[in-house]
Amino acid sequence: MLTLYQFNSCPFCWKVKAFLNYTKTPYEVVEVTPFGMKELDFTDHKKVPVLKDDAEIVVESGAIVRYLNDKYAHLPVNPQDEAWQAWVDNTLVHYLPPLIHPNIGKSFQNLGLVMTNGKDGAVKRFFVRLVGAMVMPRVANKMKLKHNIQNPAAEFQTALAHWMDNGLAGKDFYAGEQPGLVDTSVFGVLRSAQGMGILEAAAVTNPAFGRWYEACRGMMG
Repeated sequence: MLTLYQFNSCPFCWKVKAFLNYTKTPYEVVEVTPFGMKELDFTDHKKVPVLKDDAEIVVESGAIVRYLNDKYAHLPVNPQDEAWQAWVDNTLVHYLPPLIHPNIGKSFQNLGLVMTNGKDGAVKRFFVRLVGAMVMPRVANKMKLKHNIQNPAAEFQTALAHWMDNGLAGKDFYAGEQPGLVDTSVFGVLRSAQGMGILEAAAVTNPAFGRWYEACRGMMG
């Protein structure tokens, strides 16, 4: 059985889950405790996602998706896919932290939407959520500076328009009539922000994006 070690709030974890869900590949999820990460004691890699396939351990979302596709799913891969995967990992994902964690209050609210109950008690979950809400706005601000993000909301809309105009380019999905590997990656990263108002606002501004997202959500969500 495949086991995915994750944070439910992590866009790269959702990238892997969207692929697994779409390809109907059975898997189990283990929510990792942010402090200590004791669930990852079997590996020196202390970042999620981590995939365990019996004795095989695979880390980093791109490598995990390639491994899963090569071994289990066998979705077609096109030469231009690599550039779009790099865009997902190096551009699109960077807009989410400033939008999700603009300040402590909003961060605390949004973390409540994605934190799972897990095995920890309510008091510890509240503490983890509170500490996360204090830390993540600083992380988001550093990301804005590092990637020269001036207006996260406007630049995020521009990124989505780029995806619709040049990725889908008039097709229902990147791969054509049905989603493909790149569709799962774009959707998965975005899915981590579900219910926070970000995607809902984007769908109002760009209805075509909203239709694509909802179609993917029905198959990958």
